[in-house]
Amino acid sequence: MSQIEQIFEAVVNIIAYLRQFKPPSTQMAIVNDRDAAPALAASEVRYRRLFETAQDAILILDGDGGKIIDANPFVIALLGYTLEELTGKELWEIGLFPDIEASKEAFARLRRDGYIRYEDLPLETKGGKRVDVEFVSNSYDVDGQNVIQCNIRDITERVEATRAMRASEVRYRRLFETAQDAILIVDGESRKIIDANPFVIDLLGYSLEELIGKELWEIGLFRDIDESKAAFDRLQKDGYIRYEDLPLETKDGKRAEVEFVSNAYEVNGRNVIQCKIRDITERKSAEKAAKEGAERFRFLAESMPLMVFTAGPNGDVDYFNKQWSTFTGLSLDEIKDWRWTKFIHPDDVKETARHWRHALESGEAFEAQHRFRRADGSYRWHLSRACPMRDAAGKITMWISSNTDIDDQKSTEGALTHLYKEAESLNRAKDEFLATLSHELRTPMTSILGWTALLAATTLDETTRKEGMATIHRSAQAQAQLIDDVLDVSRMITGKLRLTIEPVDMESVLRSAITAFVPAAEAKELRLRMDFQPGLLHLGGDPARLQQVFWNLLSNAVKFTPAGGRIDVRLFLRDSSAVVEVQDTGAGIRPEFLPYAFDRFAQQESGTMRHHGGMGIGLSIAKQLVELHGGTITVASEGKGLGATFTVSIPVQVSVPVEVFPAGGRTKTISRNVPSIAGLRVLVVDDEPDSRRTIAAILEQYGAVITAAASAKEGLTLSARQSFDVLLCDIAMPEQDGYSLIRRVRSSGDEKSRIPAVALTAYGRPSEREIALAEGFDEYLKKPVEPDELVSIVADVAGRKALLV
Repeated sequence: MSQIEQIFEAVVNIIAYLRQFKPPSTQMAIVNDRDAAPALAASEVRYRRLFETAQDAILILDGDGGKIIDANPFVIALLGYTLEELTGKELWEIGLFPDIEASKEAFARLRRDGYIRYEDLPLETKGGKRVDVEFVSNSYDVDGQNVIQCNIRDITERVEATRAMRASEVRYRRLFETAQDAILIVDGESRKIIDANPFVIDLLGYSLEELIGKELWEIGLFRDIDESKAAFDRLQKDGYIRYEDLPLETKDGKRAEVEFVSNAYEVNGRNVIQCKIRDITERKSAEKAAKEGAERFRFLAESMPLMVFTAGPNGDVDYFNKQWSTFTGLSLDEIKDWRWTKFIHPDDVKETARHWRHALESGEAFEAQHRFRRADGSYRWHLSRACPMRDAAGKITMWISSNTDIDDQKSTEGALTHLYKEAESLNRAKDEFLATLSHELRTPMTSILGWTALLAATTLDETTRKEGMATIHRSAQAQAQLIDDVLDVSRMITGKLRLTIEPVDMESVLRSAITAFVPAAEAKELRLRMDFQPGLLHLGGDPARLQQVFWNLLSNAVKFTPAGGRIDVRLFLRDSSAVVEVQDTGAGIRPEFLPYAFDRFAQQESGTMRHHGGMGIGLSIAKQLVELHGGTITVASEGKGLGATFTVSIPVQVSVPVEVFPAGGRTKTISRNVPSIAGLRVLVVDDEPDSRRTIAAILEQYGAVITAAASAKEGLTLSARQSFDVLLCDIAMPEQDGYSLIRRVRSSGDEKSRIPAVALTAYGRPSEREIALAEGFDEYLKKPVEPDELVSIVADVAGRKALLV
């Protein structure tokens, strides 16, 4: 029995006890009152004790006016009013009803029914705090006075708990209904479905009515009842089961892959099982596709000739293909993560790591060239490229890299770079050579043109005239020598420079070369000394080419030795080789230039500030000619201003592997005793008027009778009309060349077809003479021609015919 009920019962008992006594007389009443007083006092004490200590708030109201006449302490604590503030107030005035009308309505019900109850009544305290209360009120009479007792219980916590539970239930149902996973609620005892969310219906194809009352094996979650029972036994034992990959068959027979999680709990003493089913069919398909893709990638990576590796988003390498292991001799565990830096060349590690970190931080593609150490310890250049693979959100998931061996390419690039630099150097040398050649050709040409103009325009005394003629002759010879040197260089470059091998007396050749420079040495007051070892054996060589070597060396010595200097020429035998030394006290050679002294077009001085002439090809020609004889040529110098020594060494016994002219094959050196050609009838064919007239004038000067033709056609016409003793014909002519003309002449078959013929050409190709003789000419003469040489050859070929006749 509650405290309120106990209080109410005590009050009723007291009132009933007092009413059962009817006083018969005054005396009797006094006696009865005296006897009842102790009992009443005891009951009142019990009442007040219950009233004061009750855990509910209790208000006592006057039944007629509805005003408060008493209140226990709990009311004061609950409402915040004092007893004085409460006494005389109506309930609506202390926040128990919203207004007087609501209060009157409640009291009207109370009078009618004798009892009212509000299970959840809002109450506003004196401090304005809202409190939820349970309100129970009833009325009774005390000594004929109507009294109302109001019991007020604070149920705020219970109401809030109820609200929270209701809200939790709402949230649960909302989550249950909207969850993207399928959820089944199963009775723990019968193992039958008691609830299911919409996703289950979508996944399985069953309606809620079809699902209710079914066991899981009946809706395709387990193969049979035994498997389902085994799963639930595990659940009962562990309180939890999980299948990461469970096959599921839907109502329409479709197969799906699901993740199944189930746990058990109690609700109001009832054992409940919750089953969560997640469709992972697409994920499994994606995983399968990813696995197949990874297998294809690895198969491709392992079968490719390239080295391939992959790395995680943070740059840790997690895969190397077998080409890497083969190349480095290391396993994946030895070089994964960042340990791959151990096989990069120490000079390349820092820069490679910097580029790799930049790629990881920026997401940009990685590219670098660096050297990797092979298993044998050697390093080879590689080109490495790495690209990031991103997911749909753009986030990097992995890096894929290929590494291509470019060592051969780098070597080729290095060689090409070297060749390019050499080509640039040669190109500059070529430009300097052409400029020098132009200078060297134009200088004698200036003398020729100048003296020619003076001789033609003015009357000069005999001495001046002879000086001019001599100057013109020297200038023309200088030009001819320049052209020969250039042609020799061309022959060397193309490998067509040839020798005429015969026994050579080195002393005789050397003396002839020195004799040619005696006048120049005397003019500069140079002391020219010779020291020749006697009794040297002859060696096999080309005397003309050897003389050309010594001419070049002596020319340099005279050119670069200042007036009053000395030139020493020595000839001796050393280690079965004839050795010639040419030593001067001239300008010397700078140490840095010595390695290039024999290079083509190389000169210590270049440009317009040169102190000495020349094209820088004389020494290179000399070197080539000496090497063709199986010998060597070297130079030594202490430096600028300290002179130079050139040393030529040629084996005495040598077999030269080059094409050799037959004896008498080279154009003979003409002596000053010019034979007579007086009266010879000579046909001169040349399309160049000046050249044609010069040849005719020279021959006429020596008594020949000249007929000139300006073309091959005209020459054929003239030769057909009359007889000639000799035919001089230029090779290069328009329309028909000299070869065409000689073939026509030789093919006629008559007496005129046997006319002696000499080919004239300004071409200096090594094969030109052989071609001319093969086409039908009897002799070959290279322009420019010396008058004595021209006359001698004409007389020679005419004499050959006379001998035949």
